[in-house]
Amino acid sequence: MKKPTSPKLSRLEKELAAEHEAKLRLAAEFSNYQKRVEVERASLAKHASRDLLEKLFPIFDNFYRASMHAPEVSLEDLPNLTEGDYQKIFNYFSGLRLIERQLEQVLGEAGLKRIPTADQPFDHNLHEAISHEPSIEIPADHIIAEIEAGWTIDDTVIKPAKVRVSKG
Repeated sequence: MKKPTSPKLSRLEKELAAEHEAKLRLAAEFSNYQKRVEVERASLAKHASRDLLEKLFPIFDNFYRASMHAPEVSLEDLPNLTEGDYQKIFNYFSGLRLIERQLEQVLGEAGLKRIPTADQPFDHNLHEAISHEPSIEIPADHIIAEIEAGWTIDDTVIKPAKVRVSKG
């Protein structure tokens, strides 16, 4: 047997049920919103990657063209090289340096920056020491030479520069 309920209690139960339904709808809408944002975020990342790759294609094409025109010289040929041969070799390597700068520019526009090493003190946050060597010319704890470039994105190191460090 049911207890008789007062009209006020009945009204409150209806309000509670309505509030509960509203809360469930809001939770569902928020869940859908989160899913939509994640899909949009993934789409943006995919398009950003695609845009970057599209900018890299001409650089790859330049590398392929350069490799097709690489001078074929062996050690036995060195004594017989002409001034024209040396000019071709010089032009080839000049072209490779231009392609390198083109690549660094495109990656720089994407936020990638090379970590400076020339005339820099060693910083364990930016550099990885692969050797410590005595040096009269270079002060202690300064970089002697870069072995591999290091890179940052938005001031976050993604690859430390591999360097040789002076003991002094």
